[in-house]
Amino acid sequence: MEVVTRPATTMTREQFERGWKPRGWELLVIGPTATWRQEWGEWEAIRDIVQNALDEAEAYQWGYDEGLWISDEGRGVQVADFLLGPPKLKPDWARGKFGEGMKIAALALLRKGYSVKVDTIGKELWMIFLQQKVNGRADTLAAMWRPNGTTRGTRLHIIGYFGDAFADRFAVNLRQIYILHQGPSTLAEPVQRYNQLISEPMGQTRIFARDIYFREIESPFSYNLWSFEMAPDRHGPKSEQDMYVDMGRLWCTVTDVDLLDRFLGMVKDPPDEDRFETRFISMDGWSMGTCPVSKKRYDAIVEENGDAWRAAWRRRCGDNAVIRTTDRWDGTVRHLGYEPVSLGWNVQPTLAKVIKTDIALVKESQERLRGVQPVPDHRLSERQLAHLTLARAIAERFRFSRIEGVHAAIIPPASDRMRTAGLYQRTTQEIFIAIDQLEKASWTVDTVIHEIAHHTSGAEDAEEAHNAEMPRVAATVVELTAAGRYDEILKEAIW
Repeated sequence: MEVVTRPATTMTREQFERGWKPRGWELLVIGPTATWRQEWGEWEAIRDIVQNALDEAEAYQWGYDEGLWISDEGRGVQVADFLLGPPKLKPDWARGKFGEGMKIAALALLRKGYSVKVDTIGKELWMIFLQQKVNGRADTLAAMWRPNGTTRGTRLHIIGYFGDAFADRFAVNLRQIYILHQGPSTLAEPVQRYNQLISEPMGQTRIFARDIYFREIESPFSYNLWSFEMAPDRHGPKSEQDMYVDMGRLWCTVTDVDLLDRFLGMVKDPPDEDRFETRFISMDGWSMGTCPVSKKRYDAIVEENGDAWRAAWRRRCGDNAVIRTTDRWDGTVRHLGYEPVSLGWNVQPTLAKVIKTDIALVKESQERLRGVQPVPDHRLSERQLAHLTLARAIAERFRFSRIEGVHAAIIPPASDRMRTAGLYQRTTQEIFIAIDQLEKASWTVDTVIHEIAHHTSGAEDAEEAHNAEMPRVAATVVELTAAGRYDEILKEAIW
């Protein structure tokens, strides 16, 4: 009589009792029916088999004989581990912690028509469907096992399967040349894990969660991330936002200016390059938390690497760019010789720690201008005094709006890119004209009109209200000049 060495993928209990139990095999009924997880195919099954191997040994091997085999050199698998919901779940740091993967993987492979055998330390198992009669027929997952197996690790055979082993979907198989950067994740047990920024060799850009592929993304980079949890079915993260924050943690640790330049091009608003990062990546300081290696907040690491970020900012946006926090200051920023550039709201607060913002520029300008030094009339030349007298006469016609005085002054530059011709002090309602502007009447008149318009409009440089007010003030001055109001003073003016 021929001895059958491989069981059918489906058998009855009677067939087991008659053909296999006498040969030392025992039966473990696992439970799920063959219809469970209909969406699972070869990839999902192989994914969870490799996941278990990586949790056991941080590496795996694979090859083909009667079909694909996958092995590890871990501690082996206990029979109780084949129960759905084993006695002890894996810890939170594990790649797969729900105790379902290998069982559901076997179920999906059996449903596809493959035989599944597991050789592990001290025992061997065949995964089968046990046919049961329950108002009809139900095929439930079961395992036949007996003492034997291997002396080291676990080896799972998918007999009859000669398809793709999906090796490119596990980050552990990537060559180091493709790892562009890695930075500490928040997962530090049992060993410190590192998030990785990856350049894919085949042009496929993906997100790996704890070494295992789960999503294609439109990006110039791939990511291998460790700090967020996956949903039990591994079809997505438990929280999408946690994944975006983990990407932010990784970018906080990057110091390569070329990489940061590319990143800034994706998170500008509007972006130079519209990619996954443009819409989703988050660098919220509170959410990113603290790096377990440096013990510093991730946004503090950005500050530590500020020189690299600023170099990338200059390369991407120019030497005269500042971060726009509000469009209110756009006119003032441009008046000061700078250009406001918007960033995505989810990265702006952290990057504002290392790159100058519009508000910081305006405050810096205000601080500079506090150094204005009034020059008394007796220290002016005759020409300067004549032109200052003209400016005072013009301002006098706007006395109804309470200009308290017009003075000559030494005025610091408002920024490192823009000299200051005049200044209107809102608190004292005084106008100051830079002493060099008093050398020509035309310069003096232009300056005093500009500053009067600040007074009468209440608006800042380049704001719409100020731009509209200057022609109105100038028209009034022209009318008064035509009416002869400044004839005597103009005799001394030099244009």
